[in-house]
Amino acid sequence: MPEKEQGLESENPKEIEHDLTSQNENETQRSNRVISFKTFYLSVGAAATLAALITLGSVWILNQPGDSANTAASGYQDLLMEESQEKRADSSSDRTDRHEDRKVVSSVSKKYVATAFAIAKDGYFVTNNHVVEDCSNLKLKTKTEDGKWVDFEAKVILNDTVSDLALVQVMDSTFTELGVLPFTFSSKGAQMGQDVFTLGYPKKDVVMEPGTISSTTGLDGDTTAYQLAMSLNTGNSGGPIFNTKGEVVAVVKGKHNGKEGTGYAVRVEYMLDLIEEFETENSIRLKKPRYNQIQYKSRVNQINHIRQFVFLVEAVK
Repeated sequence: MPEKEQGLESENPKEIEHDLTSQNENETQRSNRVISFKTFYLSVGAAATLAALITLGSVWILNQPGDSANTAASGYQDLLMEESQEKRADSSSDRTDRHEDRKVVSSVSKKYVATAFAIAKDGYFVTNNHVVEDCSNLKLKTKTEDGKWVDFEAKVILNDTVSDLALVQVMDSTFTELGVLPFTFSSKGAQMGQDVFTLGYPKKDVVMEPGTISSTTGLDGDTTAYQLAMSLNTGNSGGPIFNTKGEVVAVVKGKHNGKEGTGYAVRVEYMLDLIEEFETENSIRLKKPRYNQIQYKSRVNQINHIRQFVFLVEAVK
């Protein structure tokens, strides 16, 4: 009897040890699975957090000053009118084999319309830089007394991206000198509350629009421009702003598309600086107006004298 009991006692520890080992292995496997799941969810969570941070960071960057997205978000809009698109098909082939299929490359040219006005009787005009930049063809157009359009080939001779102004010269042999300009350029600029008006081409005819200088700075405190209480539309870019004396005080350049009736115009002193720069660089003097012939005339008579010096700009880009 003592021997049998001893034998039974010697087998039990092995069975217990085996059971404990299996139990430990199962617990280890479960633990590993838990750790794996935790690692997986932690990895997914970290990735999601990183993606969210990147997205928020991108939004923040896009809304910083100077970014193109911020320009659109600010509400500023230039007043260049897109008139039409023209498709050009250019055939080309790398081989002379007549059986070879010729490659046809299509490109699209867009025609834009805006406004320019004479600053000298011998074919010099001012408009906005954004109107003429990167254009492949430039024309200035005006209507005759019988309502027919006459157009002249022109080119950009000087531009300034900061003030958004450009000087344009008529290069057409059919162009003859304009009469003496009846208006002059203000040497004092404009004051807040001052009544003004513009002439421009928001449609296929010259349009007068009255308004007021509502601020002596432009969008976001822009010191090169005035803010206008004036209804402006695409096609008005480059139009002159006149005071009640018939003096040019600014040049239309844009509007606020989030605030109805709010426009912006470049101060006349920046236009005068551009003219002076051109004259100095080329050692010439433009035939600018010296005397204001319309300062004592009614608004209607002023417009009748001015309108023939305000042209439609047609730029192909």
